[in-house]
Amino acid sequence: MPRPLILAAVLLACGCNEIRYQAARLRASAPKLEVPKAASLPDRRVTYECKDGEPFAAYFTPGGAGAVLSLGGDDFPLRELSIPSGRRFGDGRYELHVAEDGSVHVTLDDKRLRGRCTAK
Repeated sequence: MPRPLILAAVLLACGCNEIRYQAARLRASAPKLEVPKAASLPDRRVTYECKDGEPFAAYFTPGGAGAVLSLGGDDFPLRELSIPSGRRFGDGRYELHVAEDGSVHVTLDDKRLRGRCTAK
């Protein structure tokens, strides 16, 4: 293989590697979200029933700075994200949207998992 092609392949591989690990480095350097274990927040637990999807629970942290989304036995700590109306919590993949009228939906990678949910 000619030397210029080898160099081009090495540079391309390095560039792809850089792009692939950039998100992981950004997450690692972000301040850690202190979210209590879901079991320690029984009084702040809200169960939602959904018309589009299965029910789920959310645990809201004291002061409202974060939430723990409980889906299918797994807990996902979420931090509050700013929006003009309602409340939104996210971790980069999962998002919990609470509208001012009380309706709720959950997305994963911008695809709706649960929709038209209300507190039980």
